[in-house]
Amino acid sequence: MKKRVFLDKNEEYTMSTRRGAHYLKVTLVLVVLAAVPAALLSVPPAVLVVEEHDTGKILFHKGMKINETFTLAYIHSITKQPVHEVFYVKDSRTLALKEMRYDSFGSNLPVGPEKLAQETTEFYVEDGFYKIIYENRTFDRVPVMVGQVVADHALVFTDESRLRFLDVTEGGTYIDFYVKPFLNFLINRISLLYF
Repeated sequence: MKKRVFLDKNEEYTMSTRRGAHYLKVTLVLVVLAAVPAALLSVPPAVLVVEEHDTGKILFHKGMKINETFTLAYIHSITKQPVHEVFYVKDSRTLALKEMRYDSFGSNLPVGPEKLAQETTEFYVEDGFYKIIYENRTFDRVPVMVGQVVADHALVFTDESRLRFLDVTEGGTYIDFYVKPFLNFLINRISLLYF
């Protein structure tokens, strides 16, 4: 079917609206086919999630790459000194503890290498800190009771950003942090919005 378009009283042009619509559809399909793989390549493979244990309320989330590290930093309740536990994203569903650093011994802090069923840790004194290296300490979820007085728990990321737990929940709250595949996280978030 041809449609007549009059631009001027003396001129008449014809144009196929079907042909134009066809080219528009083809162009849109090509743009989508090019954009979707590019978008999927740019998304992180995993999302670090911090949520309240009892309610499941998500307090924080951040895209993470495989092998990317971050630190759980806090003040030890007895020694009142900083402790740093360095984690990394082992895969899109697993976190691993890489090392722990502290400068004085206290309750529940190792005083030397530990031999456990799955691993033997290494123990060093380096730059005034005790340093524990872990080989195979993995977690699906890491539970934390947010400190009320001293601990001041925070996650510190390689880009220097920081999540202080007391800024997103109250002291005494039981929380978990974990990683999940980005697409699973996205689908869960969308389903919460629409269903």
